[in-house]
Amino acid sequence: MTIKKWRPLWSYDVEKTECWLKEMAAKGNNLTDVNRMTRMFTFDQAAAEIAHFQVVYDKSQSAFPRKLEEAGWEGTLSKKKWKFMKNKSEEVSIFPSREGVLKRNRIHFYVLTGLAFFYVMPLLMMLITLLMVIKGATTVEPSPFWSVTVVFFVQILIVMGLAVFINQKLRGFEKKFFGGAVDVKESVGETFTKWKFGWMYAPDILESWLAEMAAEGNHLVRVGQPGLRFVFEKGTPKRVSYVFDYQLKTAPSYFDVHKSAGWQLKYTSPYSFTKYSLWAKPYDEGADYPRFTYDSKEKKAQVRKVVLSAVTFFVYLIVLTLFTLSANYSMYQGNGWTLYGGILVGLLVVAFVFHLLNMARTLKYAIRMRKA
Repeated sequence: MTIKKWRPLWSYDVEKTECWLKEMAAKGNNLTDVNRMTRMFTFDQAAAEIAHFQVVYDKSQSAFPRKLEEAGWEGTLSKKKWKFMKNKSEEVSIFPSREGVLKRNRIHFYVLTGLAFFYVMPLLMMLITLLMVIKGATTVEPSPFWSVTVVFFVQILIVMGLAVFINQKLRGFEKKFFGGAVDVKESVGETFTKWKFGWMYAPDILESWLAEMAAEGNHLVRVGQPGLRFVFEKGTPKRVSYVFDYQLKTAPSYFDVHKSAGWQLKYTSPYSFTKYSLWAKPYDEGADYPRFTYDSKEKKAQVRKVVLSAVTFFVYLIVLTLFTLSANYSMYQGNGWTLYGGILVGLLVVAFVFHLLNMARTLKYAIRMRKA
């Protein structure tokens, strides 16, 4: 007997898919096919078995590593670059690499995020129009093209929802399998909180401030989301080097490499792109001041990435604000200004001014680093 199961988002949560395949095998369902387009899994009835599964994405199409064969892994199904591996051993100590899955899903996330940013402006205009219709500020003329508008609106919501979903799954995947979990220090003494807004736009000031706090006996316990609340614990003075590191994208081994060198991850941004992280490393008196790099070219490259990120977002915000102002003017010049339009424009102007101030902080940071 053949059964089919539809799992549309299986490739973005492979760990859950692997657990599901294990449950299906225990019920006597043997995986025979996976349709990558329809997202349909096909099973044939077979003897029940207890087995571990792992989903692998391999662009190289290389031969199966000998060590994995010796560890009991076997290929149960291969579909283009996807491989579904099975291991019937009771205890498994060696597992196939998950880097391919991470890189593949990251690319999908980058594409969806780019579309989501592009869709922000038309989404805002659709929402404004919808509010005007609800309030009776405008009328709707019957048209066969309204169905196209509805489909486009639904598509925007799906793209944005998928971008959020994949980002959450990627973050959990990185934490579990690639050392991306934050090293949280359990507090045993008195704690207090300090708020820092826009610290990522002046990382050198933040690094110096945290080092001074540690020298005074105030040690960073954690950084609360969304990265504004710094919780400290009172203790004995220590020498600690703090490093703010910004990466447009991180290599799969990024976190493990720095942790193996003795660095503690205190905070990392909850995004799978334009990732900035805060690291700490204690050191003894007389020892070299720990840094990620002592090379001047690498330091300049780091500053350029921070400035480029701030400028890119600032330009996007300018375009979004100008587009919204222009659309509001064209839409409301006949009907007068509405409360919703005023609130929307007001929020965009506040965001524009806020980021303008952060841009100024970033440029000052670049000037300080250039002089240094």
